[in-house]
Amino acid sequence: MSMQVAAFLLLALCFGAAGYLLWRDRTPVYLFGVCSGLVGALAVPLLQGLYSFDLTDGLTGLRAIFGQPLPAGVLFASGWLHPLPALLVFFLYQTRWWFPGYLTGVLTFLVFLLYHLLVEALGLRSSTWFFRGAALPLNMPSVLLSAMMAALVSLALLYVILNVYRYPWPSMLLALLPATLVLSLLIYGLLGAPLWLPLLLAAERWALLIGLLCSVGLIIWAIHIVTVGLRGVEPLHSR
Repeated sequence: MSMQVAAFLLLALCFGAAGYLLWRDRTPVYLFGVCSGLVGALAVPLLQGLYSFDLTDGLTGLRAIFGQPLPAGVLFASGWLHPLPALLVFFLYQTRWWFPGYLTGVLTFLVFLLYHLLVEALGLRSSTWFFRGAALPLNMPSVLLSAMMAALVSLALLYVILNVYRYPWPSMLLALLPATLVLSLLIYGLLGAPLWLPLLLAAERWALLIGLLCSVGLIIWAIHIVTVGLRGVEPLHSR
């Protein structure tokens, strides 16, 4: 089975589960979460250009990448790539199998990281993702950095879901629908800026090393901020 077919089947399964939970629990949060992932696909062409991980292409390679169509497999996978782990944890929260807190937030991020490492590895093997798998300074594989950013997007999306799932449906839709897109642009674009700027400019290796260290530091700082926010979420049993 190709990665494109598998991505489509998993997307269809997510929509089916979201529809069932909408009927059973009378909440559209799962459906809105999957739709948010699809909207997040709008950021893929930009991220594809910023994170090609090629030090020689420069701006010429960036223009060539933006001219390529979005692969169907990437579009299908966008519906579940970031939202799926967040929605699964939210389901555990509603069934009182997961409780918000700093420690649980850190552990949740680590689980999300393992999930995204697996998906990134499968995507690279099937040439679905735009990451080329090149080694960064300090022998850090690009798939690890990509998975860290993706896990942070999922964790931040979980925080958004936990704060808006009791909103009226229109307000929930306005908050959730652009969430994955906005979070992807902030995390990949802003936190990753110290890295992708030297990449695009084909800078010296020492500049790339400094940029990598800065981006990793910003990611760790953002993880801390989100986990602190999760600690402030009121446990379900106290409501």
